[in-house]
Amino acid sequence: MASHPLVGVGLRAPHFEALLTSPQSVDFVEVHAENHFAEGGLSRALLERVAGVLPLSLHGTGAGLASKMPIPMAHLRRLRALVDWAQPTWVSDHVAQTWFVHHGQLRHAGDLLPVAFDRAALRHLVDNTCRVQDHLGRQILIENLAQYVVFAQSDMTELEFLVQACEQSGCGLLVDLNNLHVNAVNARNVGEGDAEASVRRWLDACPAHLVKELHLAGSTPNPGGLVIDDHAQPVSEPVWALHRHACQRFPQAVTLIEWDEQLPPWSRLVQEADRAREHTRALP
Repeated sequence: MASHPLVGVGLRAPHFEALLTSPQSVDFVEVHAENHFAEGGLSRALLERVAGVLPLSLHGTGAGLASKMPIPMAHLRRLRALVDWAQPTWVSDHVAQTWFVHHGQLRHAGDLLPVAFDRAALRHLVDNTCRVQDHLGRQILIENLAQYVVFAQSDMTELEFLVQACEQSGCGLLVDLNNLHVNAVNARNVGEGDAEASVRRWLDACPAHLVKELHLAGSTPNPGGLVIDDHAQPVSEPVWALHRHACQRFPQAVTLIEWDEQLPPWSRLVQEADRAREHTRALP
């Protein structure tokens, strides 16, 4: 029987018990790494139970891989301790800025701030990615961001930026299809063409060997005209179409469904995973 790429879901606290009751519903689960930095306690106990029945992915939201300053050692130590304890199959984080110094004090932005696609930002991204990988002793995946601004100083495309970062650091690429679609739709709103066709061109130009994981999520139109990547809706039909295309382009990549706000029942989340699995099983 042919082996097909795994399909998982982002696991949030209200779904822990439902997952443990029917772990066969999905192939793996992802948790946000920083939510489990504390050693011991209920969080670690629940994670230990989950890791005992399914492969685990640790997805960071706080490393700030494209920050202008090095990722603080305290953050790296806590991440390393969690990785050593949980032994996840995948570790990933975002191409974003989070760390900075303000009035001589180290600060964390508490959000995923966008970056310019220029040589300086590339150097910061490569340096920090290498720093994480060296500290963990393993490859990580970097994820493209939903960005709501365009920087005048960018001197390369997003894809060129990400590919160079992967090639220079040895990391892998996590392609968030919803982020790509959100960015393309928002660009279309200011007159830059067809969104779905733009993302397909992005995917077709992306080196297949770099892509290890695909993310799917929902988004919400904003009254101001932008589409917001809020992970509070089902995956949209255009993004499902892009996933079908991406499965053909990157047949070894696993797929993850993210749903973080206005959480549905566990059964509804599993339905999203089942639909993604239909695309992966259509592969030769």
